[in-house]
Amino acid sequence: MSVELVMPKAGLTMIEGTISTWKVEEGASVKKGDVVMEFENEKTTMECEANEDGILHIVAQAGKVVKVGETVAIIAANKKEYESMKNGGAASQVAVQATPATISVDAAEVVMPKAGLTMIEGVVGEWKVAEGETVKKGQAIFDFENEKTTMECEATSDGILHQVAKTGDTVKVGHTVAYVAPTKEAYDALTKGGAPGSHPMCANECEVCQRDVALSMATATPQGGNAVTKDGHIRATGLARNIAKSAGIHLALVGGTGPNGRIIGKDVYAYLEAAKAAPVAAPIVKAAQPTGEVVKTLLSGRRKSIAKNMRKCFETMAPLTVFAEIDVTDLLVLRQKYVEKANVLGCKISLNDLLMLATVKMLKKHPMLNSTFDGETISSYPNVNLGMAVGLAEGLVVPVLKNADQYSLLEMSKALRDLALRAKDDTLVGGEQSGGTFTVTNVGMFNIDFGTPVISPPQVGILGFGTAKKKFVEYKGEFCPRTMMHIMLTFDHRVFDGREAGEVLGDMKEFLENPELIFV
Repeated sequence: MSVELVMPKAGLTMIEGTISTWKVEEGASVKKGDVVMEFENEKTTMECEANEDGILHIVAQAGKVVKVGETVAIIAANKKEYESMKNGGAASQVAVQATPATISVDAAEVVMPKAGLTMIEGVVGEWKVAEGETVKKGQAIFDFENEKTTMECEATSDGILHQVAKTGDTVKVGHTVAYVAPTKEAYDALTKGGAPGSHPMCANECEVCQRDVALSMATATPQGGNAVTKDGHIRATGLARNIAKSAGIHLALVGGTGPNGRIIGKDVYAYLEAAKAAPVAAPIVKAAQPTGEVVKTLLSGRRKSIAKNMRKCFETMAPLTVFAEIDVTDLLVLRQKYVEKANVLGCKISLNDLLMLATVKMLKKHPMLNSTFDGETISSYPNVNLGMAVGLAEGLVVPVLKNADQYSLLEMSKALRDLALRAKDDTLVGGEQSGGTFTVTNVGMFNIDFGTPVISPPQVGILGFGTAKKKFVEYKGEFCPRTMMHIMLTFDHRVFDGREAGEVLGDMKEFLENPELIFV
């Protein structure tokens, strides 16, 4: 069956896009994932991929402005369907076959937004509006999570909501999550005409639906969940906590299938049903794997997205890492003075706070490093949006301190601590993990001396700090113990050369070995 290719939503504020060029000719055969079209929104130019195998029939030509969610092409399943489109205006009939309820009742489609240049799929979180309820255009109707953060998706028009994707579903960017019917009659026709609760055009046979079935079957066996973080905190919705409390069970025994392993209400109900069916003498825990058996674990949504970003860095960039060893003895002395005056300052200054402030100082001197690169154009920014890598048990999180160059040391210390705590508690809000212009990673706390940090595209650099260790080194003409630390700069060699990278490390060395310069 033929399927529609729609204008993706590449950003939370995008409402329409302009087709720049078609990468594939009319009538050409395409594979799912092939880049078929480039489009522009108000900020940048991006690529659109085929969502199925088939033969491409172009509906909107290059130069046309198309609203988000509207059809730009149709991919015919075979030659016969393609010829039918070409003759007698049958393309609209094919579209009706693909999504009958949508076209026949003229319901507005709500698709998975593209919240970031690297996002290709999102996980549906909590629905804020129930099935069949009335919504207003611009009203937040559900949360979704990508590899970096959790955001809200808004209704695209007034009407009655029909949910297509369920909480916990992984949906590709541009694919349908819900419909908004303009009238009660249209809503009734929509719910009767399709397969409510399944993905459009998949009849519960797509990879996402099959994954959900597998997860449901796994949850039927009581087991320890991956919702328990390293510090013992259990991620669960309020409903799940209330159900567990009423039933007198501990949430750590329940497997989570919500976003980022969060335990949701259906997980607790599944656990209770499985517990009823289990033999009385059998402990309600996951059985140990037999010795020698290979245990296979699927990557979580966040881990899978991190893996794709890491691969993208090496596929699209020319990353190179350079190192320098610096003397941070005086920096640690200064930090200790601040710690002793914590009651006066109102907070405890950390070494990381001083490193971040020095990084901001360096970036103001090297604005080309505070940039993004799309392969053709380098965009340098007047303000520093500083990303701070935070390592969690389930993967890396990078909250962003916006306009970091406008913060004092005290203000930065408090803001960074707040971001780090909320990152660990999984309570960052939309936008707090996007828009970064440069990233810092401090691996010294993990007893790592030095390494090769990986750039987050489209940024052009990342700075890393290793463990501070005492060594005998030459200082002012004689050997004595000093505290030394490695700093690591990974940069995109398409944008910078070794000379500029050396200047960056030289300035960081100057700031950190003479910390009073950071405040000048």
